[in-house]
Amino acid sequence: MEAVLIVLLPLLSFLIVGLFGRRIGDLASAIITVLGSIFAFLLSIPASTKALSSPFSVPLYEFIPLGNYTLRLGLYFDALSSLTASLVCFIATLIFIYSIGYMQNLFGLWTYKFYAYLSFFLFSMLMIVLSDNLLGMFFGWEGVGLASYLLIGYFHQQKYATNSAFEAFVMNRIGDWLYLFGIFVVFYLFGSLNLLDIFGKVNTVDASLLGLAVLLLFGGAVGKSGQFPLHTWLPNAMAGPTPVSALLHSSTMVAAGVYMVARLYPIFESAPQSLKVVAVIGGLTALFASLAATSHTDIKKIIAFSTMSQLGLMFLALGIGDKSSAMFHLTTHAFFKALLFLAAGSIIHAFHHHAHDIYEVGGLKKYMPLTYASFFVGALALAGIFPFSGFWSKDLIIGSAYEASFSLGLFVSFVSFLTAYYIFREGFVMFYGEERHKKHFEEEPQESPSIMLIPMLILAVGSLVVGFFEGWYMSVLGDKKEIHLDVAISSVVIALAGIGIAYLVFVKKVLDPEKLYQSLKPMHTTFKEQFFTEKLYHKILAGGYMKASKALFTAGDRFIIDGFINLTNFIYFRVVKFLWIKLDVFTVDLFVNGVAKLSFRFGKRASLIQTGFLNNYVAFLFLGLVVLIAIIIYFME
Repeated sequence: MEAVLIVLLPLLSFLIVGLFGRRIGDLASAIITVLGSIFAFLLSIPASTKALSSPFSVPLYEFIPLGNYTLRLGLYFDALSSLTASLVCFIATLIFIYSIGYMQNLFGLWTYKFYAYLSFFLFSMLMIVLSDNLLGMFFGWEGVGLASYLLIGYFHQQKYATNSAFEAFVMNRIGDWLYLFGIFVVFYLFGSLNLLDIFGKVNTVDASLLGLAVLLLFGGAVGKSGQFPLHTWLPNAMAGPTPVSALLHSSTMVAAGVYMVARLYPIFESAPQSLKVVAVIGGLTALFASLAATSHTDIKKIIAFSTMSQLGLMFLALGIGDKSSAMFHLTTHAFFKALLFLAAGSIIHAFHHHAHDIYEVGGLKKYMPLTYASFFVGALALAGIFPFSGFWSKDLIIGSAYEASFSLGLFVSFVSFLTAYYIFREGFVMFYGEERHKKHFEEEPQESPSIMLIPMLILAVGSLVVGFFEGWYMSVLGDKKEIHLDVAISSVVIALAGIGIAYLVFVKKVLDPEKLYQSLKPMHTTFKEQFFTEKLYHKILAGGYMKASKALFTAGDRFIIDGFINLTNFIYFRVVKFLWIKLDVFTVDLFVNGVAKLSFRFGKRASLIQTGFLNNYVAFLFLGLVVLIAIIIYFME
């Protein structure tokens, strides 16, 4: 029962806040949301301890009979699912607490809905992580999609927010359809949706169909994790409140794709050709997003591109057969990525949600020292500097890449160099140099309140120490990896090179950033426009679709259908008018009116007989008698 409560408590929080939030108020709604996630996390600890020694299932409900097979919903706790569930609950709890301070100025404006959406988001993610079958995972899959749509578009008065939410919804639906078809193929192959049943039969099914199923399932992961080519929604999802961005990018929504591939890894392993596709898409996205991040200036979008890139590295690791390193990087990434987003949110909050560009602020180090320290702890972890957590997990991936091939290792090292450069570029511009915010904003920035700082400090500690659990994490996943000293040293040197270049350009001004921008403008524009993929989707595909729809509407609806109806209407009225004039007016009316006139005239003439003179009546009587006698004589002859 305790294990079931891990999933049910966030659902209960969602129902209470959703149904009664208006009455109990926004602050009470926030506290209920936080309590739901705290107790879910506390219950996940004994469940994880038990699962590490002996995996167990919790049957919930017999859902529907399908021939000889009955689909049963349930939960499955093993090392992978239970540790991931604990991670999700822990990170979500810190973000929920932070959101109380971040959203406080919006209390009284129906903010309870925001907390209801957060609880539903957590419940849906836990369904993905803990479900023992593909249908339960799909239920959670759709749940996080719905929750992300509601949260990204939470500021629905802003057109940008509603457009971003709609884009996220559409992109995810494309991936969801692929994922759903993948489930259909899996059920066709295995006759079951239960994960343990599927894993037990994985070597007995048709290999080509299994490869198709794997590619379809991976299509769902591409959409959910913002990988190329279904990537444009992820940076635009920054239109939502910052706690939502932190939640999306750290341990829930976008991590779902990586977790799903790791959860179904026995299937993916049995289709090695399909795994190559996973590696190619992951590597391509990692490079693509890193280059985009080097040119963007939006405070949150730079971190969002970083998420795309790091998830790409995780998919690359999965593609080359290193599931454990991918999942460990997912774990460390949850800490330092949540930290970076919350630090960025702290800056945005300091300027009352009006600062969004890194060049609108500067010199914040002396105004916001704890935010400054938190951001750079997250940046050091993301860059992979020893002993921060990113060093341990990223070096495992770099080592695996070099083991796969030297060129692949160089490729991942280059991505790591870009990562160190762009995240420190952002930090140096915001916290060092000219205090540009004095030109843009009247207020002087202040450090965030304790309710926002405490979660940031906890995440900073986690970003520092979690990497030291690398050996334990690998062992509980049944793997054993070692960090190669030469790879570790070279990767730190490469990261320091990226940081050093950012420092020389944006702090020491050895090279003028403006002159660099002018000399590299075409390249800068190409990177910033994401190799024009966003314009391709928005202007050409979506815009072309709209124009084609308008043309079809004009040609098909207005010209053909409306033309036919209008022509029919014209002909009908012409015919009716003709019939009315020729038949009704000139025939029927003429006959009726003629009869009427004739009757009138005849009656008028006949009325002349009624003279009122007796001699006239006698004369008419005599005349009638003569006529009558004449007729009788005529017929008698």
